[in-house]
Amino acid sequence: MIKKLKKLHQLYKNERYKENILFIENSKTGLSPFEKNKALHYPEFTEGEAVFFGRTFRFSHGPSFIHSVEELFEEEVYRFESNTENPYIIDCGANIGLSILYFKKLFPQSRILAFEPDEKIFNILKENIHVNYKLNDVVINKQAVWTEDTELSFFSEGALAGSSVVDFGKKNNIIKVQAIDLKKHLQEPVDFLKIDIEGAENVLIFDIEKELCNVKHLFLEYHGMKDDAQNLHNILELISKVGFRYYIENANIELVQYPFIQESPISFDMQLNIFCRRI
Repeated sequence: MIKKLKKLHQLYKNERYKENILFIENSKTGLSPFEKNKALHYPEFTEGEAVFFGRTFRFSHGPSFIHSVEELFEEEVYRFESNTENPYIIDCGANIGLSILYFKKLFPQSRILAFEPDEKIFNILKENIHVNYKLNDVVINKQAVWTEDTELSFFSEGALAGSSVVDFGKKNNIIKVQAIDLKKHLQEPVDFLKIDIEGAENVLIFDIEKELCNVKHLFLEYHGMKDDAQNLHNILELISKVGFRYYIENANIELVQYPFIQESPISFDMQLNIFCRRI
């Protein structure tokens, strides 16, 4: 009986492996239906893993993992063109590493500098990038990007919404993180700058105004803070001033579904993807 069970288990593993490989050959997302369904049904904020493009990929929150996979690999929100095979990319808010993996699939020889301040998330990022996928020319830093070198209080949410400015998950899980002055890393040409830092961009973007002249493509995820004065118009004015043409899409229609009716979102009342291409 034991030998029979072992054979059945091995057969299951083999069939699952073949399902994943066959699916990946015809899939932009790198996930089989089996792996997607498994990740979606993980208990919330429970670490797990999935077979992703044929290798093990760790995540901190299953549904967030699937959301990011679809956004990055199916919708390709970070897709850009470069006149070089090894573009220099700075990834602010790298999370568990999906954005880095996407950039490396788009440009295998790209050079990437990435930042993720949450230690728990950073450890998953490190394992994915340097152990599971063994990606070259990727430097990851356990730091937040900010206007100066300092220490910040950081609200650790456990998935995609960790922030130095707002407790989006309402968990009151505050940790101390090291922050780096982003201006230091914008003194040379940057082919793609990604800034997804859950509200802190409202301060940071104005601090790097002069250095943005060195950036060819900018992706900015903008978060409108529910209790603060709106400053989107100031950000768009700055983006235009430094020579970008921008395009905007709503990144989260669930925050406010009926703008003419008074609603009470948790922390943000607007979340936008702003794509900035140099004119």
